[in-house]
Amino acid sequence: MPNRNQGFSLIELMVTLSLLAIFVSIAIPALGGLADRNRQQALRQALWTAIQTARAAAVLNRETIEICGSDDGTTCNADWTSGWLIRSVSAGRTLSIMQPPEAAGLRWKGLGGSIRFRSTGAAPLSNGTFFQCYESETAWQLKLSRQGRLRLTSASENDQDASLCSS
Repeated sequence: MPNRNQGFSLIELMVTLSLLAIFVSIAIPALGGLADRNRQQALRQALWTAIQTARAAAVLNRETIEICGSDDGTTCNADWTSGWLIRSVSAGRTLSIMQPPEAAGLRWKGLGGSIRFRSTGAAPLSNGTFFQCYESETAWQLKLSRQGRLRLTSASENDQDASLCSS
């Protein structure tokens, strides 16, 4: 029986490593985009949950509940990029504070700088749109109706409203 050595030649190994390097160089930029999309989705979900929590608290407690942007976690302002808080308007107490790590580019376009839910769950004076800007484009939008209902916009609506992030 002849004794044959089995293994890879140097040329085969170099070709394999070259192909691997090409695939990795293509995949790494795509992973960066995936991480950005995950951060955008996490922010959108946190905001959605906070708005639904404020609406539910208004209905359950039968009082007006406000959700507003807050940079210090104690007072309301129109800046939603540092976080937001949920508070009872009549009792003046804070129910919840949220300071997401990645709220960059979050904006509110609507009446006033805060949202007030009545005991019916409606927000008659607070309809508007939350949106996040990413690289001068609208990453996503949450539209709030006067009835207090939230809706995530479609990709085509985001493309139509691209001017939101141009300013």
